[in-house]
Amino acid sequence: MHDIEGLGAVVERVGGPVRVEPILVEPPGPDEVRVRVVASGVCHSDHWAIAHGNWGAPFPMLLGHEGAGVVVDVGAGVEAVAAGDRVLLAWGVPCGTCRACRRDAPRKCAHAWSQPPRISLARTGERLEGVLSLGTLATHTVVHAAQVIPVPPGVDLSRACLLGCGVSTGVGAAVNSAKVWPGATVAVLGLGGIGLSAMQGSRIAGAAQLIAVDLVPAKLEWARAMGATDTVDARAGDPVAAVRGLTDVGVDVAFEATGVPSVVGQAVAMLGPAGTAVAIGVPPPGSSVTLDWSAGPGAAYANKASLLVTDGGDSLPEDFATWLAWAVKGSLDLDAIVSREARLTEAGIDEAFRAMLAGEVVRTVIRIDEGGA
Repeated sequence: MHDIEGLGAVVERVGGPVRVEPILVEPPGPDEVRVRVVASGVCHSDHWAIAHGNWGAPFPMLLGHEGAGVVVDVGAGVEAVAAGDRVLLAWGVPCGTCRACRRDAPRKCAHAWSQPPRISLARTGERLEGVLSLGTLATHTVVHAAQVIPVPPGVDLSRACLLGCGVSTGVGAAVNSAKVWPGATVAVLGLGGIGLSAMQGSRIAGAAQLIAVDLVPAKLEWARAMGATDTVDARAGDPVAAVRGLTDVGVDVAFEATGVPSVVGQAVAMLGPAGTAVAIGVPPPGSSVTLDWSAGPGAAYANKASLLVTDGGDSLPEDFATWLAWAVKGSLDLDAIVSREARLTEAGIDEAFRAMLAGEVVRTVIRIDEGGA
């Protein structure tokens, strides 16, 4: 095994620009896997990491955490995958070392990953740590073997990559965190990649009513195409009143998928008796949430409401195999999440962020290696 010269999307400081630069990728160590990346989604969490810091990891930072590709080689002790295997890279799998994992609660994992120190910026020799320990906006990366999920035939890697974060977070919020059941009434607030995936997961789980809420009319149309039974334009008035007006007593489950703290309170206020709100979006540092506690039809205490926080969909490795099987079957529509494709260039990534923040796309996928699709 030898070093590989590649390219990666690098950010050197908080708030800094994205630069696609030469990188050096060393062979994997024990229990590690080196991967040639075929495609990677551009996610809000990448933008969050640029704006607020790399989730506690040092800079310089290698962008990307929604990746899929082909195994180049594996380190000692790796048996689940081998060179040439098509794989999905997932940050949201149990680390096995945090407090929750040690008490046998892997779905509550703190994801105490640190990227293997195998990647460096060619011009300075500085180590690069990827967003959420993956660094998939690059031609190659090295990750922990536990983060590598085999991809079956029939799933395009440019679509499978979205299960690395956005799709798995949304679907997992529905089936793992909220445990949506047949006949449930559900509201989804925020219709980006995660919110639309939560809606798809709820539909697959058997929800009878799916109410999609957003400020952007185009997103409401996307939601209808993916199974929403009702839509609420949040610009037109109080979305809480609108959602409660579409149900008898409020919804059974409400998903907040915006990262806006005030929307968490709206999700709780939409609930019917003993309903569950799930906060999915990543808030800005220093955020706080205020709830109506004891007065009114959506008051949390009087309503015996539950408020959960999901981190990556509370996923286990076997969940990804299930969701990939759903994609093969067609019940989970990954194509619908991809609005645009681009190349691994500074202009391509900058435009992907611009379109995402403007609400013009669900996801932009960066195609890195056409030969591995």
